[in-house]
Amino acid sequence: MSSLQELIEDFDFITEIAYDLSQQFDGVQTEDRKKKVSTYYLAKVVPECISLLRMLPGSRFTDAEDLFDFPSFCSISRSLIEAANLHWYYCIDGVDAEASSFRFYLYDFHDKKSTLQISKFIGGDEEGLDFLQKRCDELKNAIQSNSKFKSLLPEVQRQILKGRKCSDMDQTEISKSRGLEVSTFNGIYKILSTNTHSTPSAISSIVHSRIHGNELHKAFAGLVLLYVASFVADMVRTIGIIWCLEFAKEESREIIELYSAALTDSI
Repeated sequence: MSSLQELIEDFDFITEIAYDLSQQFDGVQTEDRKKKVSTYYLAKVVPECISLLRMLPGSRFTDAEDLFDFPSFCSISRSLIEAANLHWYYCIDGVDAEASSFRFYLYDFHDKKSTLQISKFIGGDEEGLDFLQKRCDELKNAIQSNSKFKSLLPEVQRQILKGRKCSDMDQTEISKSRGLEVSTFNGIYKILSTNTHSTPSAISSIVHSRIHGNELHKAFAGLVLLYVASFVADMVRTIGIIWCLEFAKEESREIIELYSAALTDSI
């Protein structure tokens, strides 16, 4: 495995490639829902990649002696992995047209349901609220009448209709469908979730780092950053494929393919 500093430099390069790719879609219009949504996920991921670099001591944004905010690093890392998985679920997975339409019903329902709840909280105008409610009702009916929805477990159905789930698979199930090593995914996801929240384990980890130094956090950071870089690289690679784009530089293609391939390799 590369050193943490080498991983930081590689992740910086991958972030730069992702940023350059995102700029190519400025003002671009398409009726292809998968291609369109892929650009939305890329627009979400790029700033988070930059934020992650700002968390890492020794990146272009920080000094090597800066405080390492490990919980924030874990929070952003988890968000990036989740975004990359959902991007694959909506935009890349080769399901049939009916299954893809159902997934976008879930996407739109979760979007409108969340927007409606926020609009009510901030006192949105009545006309706008009525429109959102009508659209939510239409999407809810379309979801409930779908055979795929009827095959789901009752608890999953309930979570979807309450607007708490935007997919019919959880993160582990998506990873398994992608052919990833589930034990590796669950292990790293557990590290990220435990340290994102204020769990007793997370508090113990902070206390340990204050007493014994942050070497353990740096070791975890190297493991996590390699995994996150692989998710982001694969996302960049697949977006390039569906948009029929080629890399401007050979070194860009090489690093994206290298880290993308690492996603399916055991760490």
